[in-house]
Amino acid sequence: MKQLSMRNYGLLALAALVGSLLVVSVAFAAVTPKPKLSFFKGGGATIGWTTVGGSGPHDTTGNIDSIQIDTLTSGVSFAGAYTWGKDEAANSIVGRSLAEVQRLGFDSKGYLGAGAPRISLITHDTNTNFDHTFFLAASYCNAGADPSAWVTSDFINDADCVIWGPNGANAGWSTVVANFPNDVVTDWFLIVDEAPATTYVDSLTVQDFGWVRSGANGIVKCQVNLGCTN
Repeated sequence: MKQLSMRNYGLLALAALVGSLLVVSVAFAAVTPKPKLSFFKGGGATIGWTTVGGSGPHDTTGNIDSIQIDTLTSGVSFAGAYTWGKDEAANSIVGRSLAEVQRLGFDSKGYLGAGAPRISLITHDTNTNFDHTFFLAASYCNAGADPSAWVTSDFINDADCVIWGPNGANAGWSTVVANFPNDVVTDWFLIVDEAPATTYVDSLTVQDFGWVRSGANGIVKCQVNLGCTN
């Protein structure tokens, strides 16, 4: 009976240990989710992951995927990507002041228009109670670049990027931060709304995560600047 009791005690202790590990594992998963990227489209446009355009220079995962966006009719077609709900919360850019945003950008090729591809960043001024929209377009980081080759738009760290906001043109992210010290991020989305055009986007990077291909394995944790790693 004594041996049986000791054995039962050991089993109970092991079960308790496994249970505690499961709780820790679940808790860890809860605070480090991978935010899913969602797509939207209209006016006959298409969007999706494809291998046609290959991968951009900041995708070091070894895959050959990128987002392909086809817009057909000027003034009608549009398509893009965003996070929402729990995925937006996991990404953690929403609620940050502009000074706290550390990574925002993408690699692109195929089309380099006046205002697309771009990230539209929506903010709220906690002092004036006004909402603002900032337009972060690839062409204003890559003036004169060849659109048939990959170009990088690192809106936070590239001082040559011109960012358009409610006050007009801002020379670099530091100028945006200085001009709008009370703004906090409320939303963001990638969009191509110029046509006709075929655009490829890779290493779409928003604060703590980047997207380099479809599925959970294509969601990568960002470490420095525009670069990301699993």
